[in-house]
Amino acid sequence: LALTSMSRLYLRFTSPPDDSDPEVAWLVLDEGGVKAEGIAPVEQLGSVEAVAEARDDPNRVVIFLPVAETLALSCTVPGRNAEQVRRAAPYAIEEFIAEDIETMHVACGTVVRNEPLRCLVTPRTTIQAYLDCLASAGIAAGYVTADAMALPVQAKGATLLHEGQGTVLLRTADQAACVDEPNVVATLEGIHDGLDEGEDLPLLMVNSAASAQEWPQLALLSGAIDQEPLDGSVLNHLARALDEGEAINLLQGEFAVKRRSGGVWERWRSVAAAVGAWLAIALALLAVESFWADMQADALRSTAEQLYKDVYNVDRVPGNPALRMRARLGQTPVDTAGFHTLTANLGLSLQTLSGGFELERLTYNERNGLGAEVIVPGYDALEGLQRALEERGHGLDVVSAEQREQRVWANLRITAE
Repeated sequence: LALTSMSRLYLRFTSPPDDSDPEVAWLVLDEGGVKAEGIAPVEQLGSVEAVAEARDDPNRVVIFLPVAETLALSCTVPGRNAEQVRRAAPYAIEEFIAEDIETMHVACGTVVRNEPLRCLVTPRTTIQAYLDCLASAGIAAGYVTADAMALPVQAKGATLLHEGQGTVLLRTADQAACVDEPNVVATLEGIHDGLDEGEDLPLLMVNSAASAQEWPQLALLSGAIDQEPLDGSVLNHLARALDEGEAINLLQGEFAVKRRSGGVWERWRSVAAAVGAWLAIALALLAVESFWADMQADALRSTAEQLYKDVYNVDRVPGNPALRMRARLGQTPVDTAGFHTLTANLGLSLQTLSGGFELERLTYNERNGLGAEVIVPGYDALEGLQRALEERGHGLDVVSAEQREQRVWANLRITAE
C-alpha cells in the first residue's frame, strides 16, 4: 500500500456489531507511521479526535471484517468481457456455498482473461450490519475487505499470522481463513495435497506460535519456512501489509460507495459559483455586443449600396459596394490575372522556346493559379520559360521535373505576381 501524506483510518471489530456494546480497534496511519491507535466502543468512536479527522472522507477509511464472516474462492466464469463475467459470477459460485445465493453478496477481484476469477462472498445482512454499526458513529468506509486478505500472497505458498489468542489468519493465492491453532497443521496438509506431487509448500509465519512438536510436521510440508515478527499490533501489521489493488473490496454493486466531495472542493465551491456567475454575465454582454455590431454592419452596408446605386444609376450592386466603388475610382484593379490571361501568357512564353514543346494538361483555381504539365527539350528550356513569364509579370514554380529520353517532363505552377 502506497501511503500518501493524507492519513488513513483503519478499523477492525473486536466484537460483533450485534453485541450490546460492540468495540472496534482503530488505527490512524500516515506516511510518517502510526499517528494514533486504540480500542473504543463504537458509540464513542466518533468523539475520538484522531478518528474524526478522517471519518468524513470514505477514501480515507478502511474496514477489516473478520475473515470467518466471509468465503474466499476462485472459479472459472464464462463471459466475453469483464462486465459479463462479474454478472455471471454469482451463478458460477452457487455450487460452492450452502446458503441461498440470493442472500449472499459476491465481490469480484480483477478480471483477467483465461484465469480463474477470485471472489469474496459474505451474507448481505452481515456486511450491512457492520456498515450500519459504523454509520451510527458517523463513519462511512471506502474500502472493506476480510482481515486475512491483507496478508501478502505467496505463489503456491501460504502466509500465517498468529494472533496470540489461539487463532491464526491464513492466506493463500485463492483462499483466506481464520484457523484454530490446533488445526493449522491439518489445514496446511490439505493445501499441500492440492499441489503437484513432490512440490513443497513455502510458508511465511508472522508472530509464529508453533510449538516444537509442530515443527517436524511443518518441515515435511515445506521446503522453506520464513518467520517474521509482528509489526506492532495485529491491526498495525494488517494496515501496513494491505495491498488494495490485490485484495478484494467488498464495496461493490449495491454496496458501492457514492463518493462524497473532498474538503478541497467544498472550500472552493463558493468561489467556483461566483466565477461561473461572472462568466455567464460576460458571455451575455459579448452576445449583446456582437448583435449590436451585426446591426451596425448591416446598416452601413445598406447605406453604401444605396450610395453606389445613386452615383452610378444602377438597380443592384454586384459584390462588395466599397470595393466596386474604389475600383471605379481607379484606386484598385477590379480583377487580378485570371485563367485566360495566365493561359495566354503561358502560350506566348512557350512559343519562345527553341526545340519545340508539348502541353499535356492544364488546371486552374483562383487560389493556386494555373497548373500545367509540359514536355520541353531540357532544363535550359525551363529556365528560358521562367524568364519569359517573368517578363510578362508572372511567377513560375517548378513543382516537379524529370528527365526522360533527352526531354524533360515538368509539372509547373504559374501565378500572377
